[in-house]
Amino acid sequence: MSKTKIPLQNMTSHEDIEDEQEKNVINIPAPPDGGYGWVIVVASFVCNMVVDGICYTFGIFLFEIIQYYNASKGKTAWVGSILTGTYLIIGPLVSALCNKFGCRAVCVAGSIISTVAFALSIFSPTVNWLMFTYGFLGGFGFGLIYLPAVVCVGYYFESKRSLATGIAVCGSGAGTFAFAPLATVLLDRYGWKGANLILAGIIFNCAIFGALMRPLEYTKKDSESHTKLLTTSISSGTATSFKDVRKRNDFTHHEKETDGESLQFASKSSLASKKSTSRTNRTIQPMARKDVFYSGSIEHLAEYQSQKSLASYRQSVLSIPRAEHDNISGNKCLPNMDQICDLSLLKNVVFLLIGISNFFAMAGLYVPFTYLVDCAKSKGIDGNSASFLISIMGITNTIARIICGYITDLPQVDALFVNNICLVIGTLSIAAIPFCNAYSAYVGVAIFFAIAVAGFISLSSIILVDLVGLDKLTNAFGLLTFYRGAAALIGTPLAGTLYDMTQSYELPFFVAASLFGLAAITSFTAPLLKRTSHKKIETNDVLTPINEENEV
Repeated sequence: MSKTKIPLQNMTSHEDIEDEQEKNVINIPAPPDGGYGWVIVVASFVCNMVVDGICYTFGIFLFEIIQYYNASKGKTAWVGSILTGTYLIIGPLVSALCNKFGCRAVCVAGSIISTVAFALSIFSPTVNWLMFTYGFLGGFGFGLIYLPAVVCVGYYFESKRSLATGIAVCGSGAGTFAFAPLATVLLDRYGWKGANLILAGIIFNCAIFGALMRPLEYTKKDSESHTKLLTTSISSGTATSFKDVRKRNDFTHHEKETDGESLQFASKSSLASKKSTSRTNRTIQPMARKDVFYSGSIEHLAEYQSQKSLASYRQSVLSIPRAEHDNISGNKCLPNMDQICDLSLLKNVVFLLIGISNFFAMAGLYVPFTYLVDCAKSKGIDGNSASFLISIMGITNTIARIICGYITDLPQVDALFVNNICLVIGTLSIAAIPFCNAYSAYVGVAIFFAIAVAGFISLSSIILVDLVGLDKLTNAFGLLTFYRGAAALIGTPLAGTLYDMTQSYELPFFVAASLFGLAAITSFTAPLLKRTSHKKIETNDVLTPINEENEV
């Protein structure tokens, strides 16, 4: 039997091809699932506590700012809405920045920007300037803090991610609980300017916790393990990682003879060893995983259940290929922006309905947080008790998030149905606020509204995976955050304007309740359309049999 000999130049060319392919794939080492990961969880918890604690308690500052500038509620409400809207809207941009510079650098930068913004806000001569300093600059910095805090937990944990993420996001409720009485005390003692200056100092602490978000790196053990896996797969003829790359490119070099195989094996083994050595200490892009935003247990994912091990699952969820190595190494300012913010998902009717539902709900969500305190005061409730309603919502939100996470981890529970029930509860609780007169009634609506918010916010990633799949999660989460940010911009100013027109909180809360109701109706429609589309696909499969005679 004749043996084919491969020229050295062809072998070199083949090495170059493999070298280029290896650059186009991001291989991720095993997340620690503990250890230093718990430090990341604490850092994320604190960042969430500060960001959401300040955003949710803006309503306590509202009346003081209105009096100082002698402005209307509708106009002054723009300050808080720009703060929350901006930090949500810039989500896709921050995702790209995290890929480029890492979570640590982005979070520290955001902490510094927000600190400066809050410190400068006390010098604002008008409400318009306050919108820019406190609202836009503060919100931009908060966006740079918030998303790295979410992402960092996602790629430090795998099997324990549901627990780790649950602890981290509880910082939101804890912050609302803690910052409401703190804001009241600071306002009483130092006024809104002194309080903002102290809050600026508190925000700066996020830079310390952001510095703890060190990037996940390849260790020597990871490199040796990758080399062993690669050389073993090559010698057995499987070559898993190289095979995955070849699916994207056409190759014509398929040598099957003995001498050719020997040369290729020696070449690839040497190449794998060299690549693994150079990979040591290389940091991992946060958005390299499709499941980085997934907050539930990965054991429920079809992608996990179809794999034989965590290692193979990890390889299957690599999401953003390195199309051009130079882009990652520093020649492009915002890499992978097209994958993170791909508008083609808007053609998906089911996702579009979920987006519209989130828009309506988010437009109404901040109305109780902003105006409930002032509404209670107008009914004769003293200031400290009224402010404590925000704390009640915070602690209830924390407990409800844990319960929602536990319930939706059960395989027989539909996360979207739980979300829809929460939207209905939110609708009823907001609609009941104008009828409250006693403090106990306000406490009741605060508790039920906090439960609604917990289910609506915490189940987002699980619902997106159920409806559009894990492949689209990063893109869908970015677009959904944009929807929410746009809605947060207009919700509270609209309610404030309605109050200015009527001098009553009845119409603002009824409108907010109507928005939640529309969100519930739209969200209930989404699974119906999904089932209809699935039936059409199944029907088409049945009516289009394979012509076996034409099969080769």
